[in-house]
Amino acid sequence: MDQVIWVEILSRHRDVAARLRFTGAQVRIGRGYDNDVVIDDPYVATRHMRVSRDETGRLVAEDLGSANGMFLDRDKSRHQRIVIDGERPIRIGHTWLRIRDASHAVEGERTAAPAARIMSIGLTVALGAVILAIEALSAWFIEVGEPRISHYLLPLLYVAAAIVGWVTVWTLLVRVLSGRARFERNLLIVLTGVIVFLLYNALAQYAAFALTWRTLASYDYVAMWGILAAVCFFHLREIGASRLKLKGAVMVALLALAISVQTLMQTEAFQDLGRQSTLRRLMPPTLRLVPVRDESTFFAAIEQLKASLDRDRSEVGSNTTGR
Repeated sequence: MDQVIWVEILSRHRDVAARLRFTGAQVRIGRGYDNDVVIDDPYVATRHMRVSRDETGRLVAEDLGSANGMFLDRDKSRHQRIVIDGERPIRIGHTWLRIRDASHAVEGERTAAPAARIMSIGLTVALGAVILAIEALSAWFIEVGEPRISHYLLPLLYVAAAIVGWVTVWTLLVRVLSGRARFERNLLIVLTGVIVFLLYNALAQYAAFALTWRTLASYDYVAMWGILAAVCFFHLREIGASRLKLKGAVMVALLALAISVQTLMQTEAFQDLGRQSTLRRLMPPTLRLVPVRDESTFFAAIEQLKASLDRDRSEVGSNTTGR
């Protein structure tokens, strides 16, 4: 009795798209309808390859003279004959195949962990609560008039709507490209990114107000683009774990481009409008650590500035008269 041969057709992310069972002495694979496995790939030959057993019982794949050849895993060299190990896939045309026999060992059964899902839900709720708390606290800091519910409710609704919209788009992309939605994991990625940016922004504003240290606030756009690139990378990883270096390189390139463009725009704005304001939010005076200058120090600085301007005007006037 012939031994069983399993042929698996893989997706671009190495997931099994189809699994076929054969009990004959050989399996013929190609685009023609006289094959055992018909591949709908224009780069696959009519009769592309054959799978059979050698004299020792090992599975062997043979190229039947195709134009585009047969490749093992990501090896770029063509193979006329491949001894199949059941792990590394074979590529013909643009199609990935994995071939195994019935005795191939599989991974052990995974233990279901309902507690992990409960923990994931709890973590999601906790991160969402932290975001809402940070936004509510920020609204309270900038409240200068009579408190109104709309001043707190609208920012929270805007943040929630933005998060839901972002997660929905990525969930659909992951579902289409990988076959699994992974809504919870995409939501955790977004919530983590939002919290990191909110904490950075709060620290930058506090440093600008309390310590008169404007560096973090001046370059908050660098942090924003960096966090956004990291979030997108982790979304792409949910689509598939393959080619992570390429995905990371693309994100780094886009990050560098975004930062360069915004830096150029801010430089031009500085040349046209002068120094930009980095203190976007007033905070309670008790949070200020750098002492406020007294009235005499302030007016002394004004007199020094006036004297400097008068000196510059006189130099310009003397140069004009000399000409």
